[in-house]
Amino acid sequence: MVKPRQHILAEPPESPFAQHLKQYTDQSSSRYKLIDWPQLESWEPDRYVAEGLLPALDVQKSTEPNRSILFLANTAYSAHRSMTSSIARTQIKLLCWASDILNGATFHAGGPVRMLLWCPEKDVATVLPRTIRQRSKFALLMEMTCKVEEIVGCDESTLRKQKMRDQVIELESGKRVAKLMADSGVSTPSGRETNLQKQVREADERSKGKGAGENLGATGTRARNWHEELEELREKFKDAPKDSKGRYIHLNQPKEIIEDPQYLRFIDLERNFRHQQKKTVEIKELLQEQAEIDALDLQAHDPKLKDAQRNAALAKLQRKKDQLQAHLDNTKGRLTRNEFKFFKDDRKAFASNPPLLMWDQRTAEPLKAYKEEFYPAKNLCLLDIQPRHPLPYPMTPAQLLFLRMLTTTIWQGGADNLTILDRIAPGAFNALTSKVPSLTDPTRGGERDIRDLTIDRLTPEMVYGLVKAWFDWPFRPNLGDLIHRGNLIDDLDSDDGGIPGGR
Repeated sequence: MVKPRQHILAEPPESPFAQHLKQYTDQSSSRYKLIDWPQLESWEPDRYVAEGLLPALDVQKSTEPNRSILFLANTAYSAHRSMTSSIARTQIKLLCWASDILNGATFHAGGPVRMLLWCPEKDVATVLPRTIRQRSKFALLMEMTCKVEEIVGCDESTLRKQKMRDQVIELESGKRVAKLMADSGVSTPSGRETNLQKQVREADERSKGKGAGENLGATGTRARNWHEELEELREKFKDAPKDSKGRYIHLNQPKEIIEDPQYLRFIDLERNFRHQQKKTVEIKELLQEQAEIDALDLQAHDPKLKDAQRNAALAKLQRKKDQLQAHLDNTKGRLTRNEFKFFKDDRKAFASNPPLLMWDQRTAEPLKAYKEEFYPAKNLCLLDIQPRHPLPYPMTPAQLLFLRMLTTTIWQGGADNLTILDRIAPGAFNALTSKVPSLTDPTRGGERDIRDLTIDRLTPEMVYGLVKAWFDWPFRPNLGDLIHRGNLIDDLDSDDGGIPGGR
């Protein structure tokens, strides 16, 4: 239980909450202090000191966590974006927070400070992505500086449903967390379970022979919004006739059925499901081949192998890669090939130790909340943002500047892999990547052929290695010249107010 010596409530003058807070602030013995505070784009620590809200920040810098301050912030009820920026206010404030952690500045001058943040549900995917496709340079910066966990969340996010992962990975992630919670003696209160927790429990029951039946979501592909609807329609029309292949038919039906819009919807959904199943089978075959390649890659990387054994493993690995490429070349439909790529990256990210996405590193499932529980009614999430201690990737101001420009360039440059480094400076790709062993180490998330490593799968360790390699490169060009020629993207010229963000 948090028992603060003083609780300062900073609300803008037009805040709808001020009237509800007076019952706490008007008491003579109250530890609460209510002050008027304007809507701001970013933190203003110097003003906080001047207003007496914080002690002077010119204290001796410390790397030990500062446990005398706990920040509670709420970006949910301010405008989602300002008139001068293209990115969300939540992201702007967290970018400032993460940058100050790296610099040991402002609030973090006396040691890293923890923050609890209420934010709009749609902002969570940027801070805490659940799939590789949602991971951006902003997520990378958060991974380098903070440990983020979702304490309270909602399941209704349209964004999350549109970019949901392979259901097999979702269930494995949920099972891992369920075991952690059980080992720690932590349980979720009744009514607060997420849909994922329910799916994990149902999967366990099916594995024990209970609740047998076809599960539309556990097919090795992403669960779709209409799967639940199809389940209900199947139950309603279970006696409808089928053709010789077991497919429901529309012809030769009674008039009342043919004209029933629900039956027409049922036929359409069945057709969509059969198409999805056919594509799923092909993707699963491709993923199985990829799994064999990954196993061989790890085997060939074993330092205990003798040269003859390693050469044999590498030869077999290359044959498997050629077979997979031939399979991909013969696959009909660009969509199937793209889905395979996304599934492959998600599986590799999840198989890393620890998993690449912070969402898969969570120690407990978030509590499910409903928008009617907030005033005004809105889907909100609570994030626990803990600075990493000690800071795993300390950098100088010059290195931080290059980190910002490097990540902006490679994430916004339109390339799939690190060959984009040659756009920054001729020879940069070979010069920099050769100095970062993790890029080609499959045990650390790398790929033997570095061109197979996508930008979205770059780990903080890899990016930190690239930054260090740049400053060790004797032939590196001047940063100012690269920015002037457009080889590096300097996001200080963007409309983000000097704050890097987005993809």
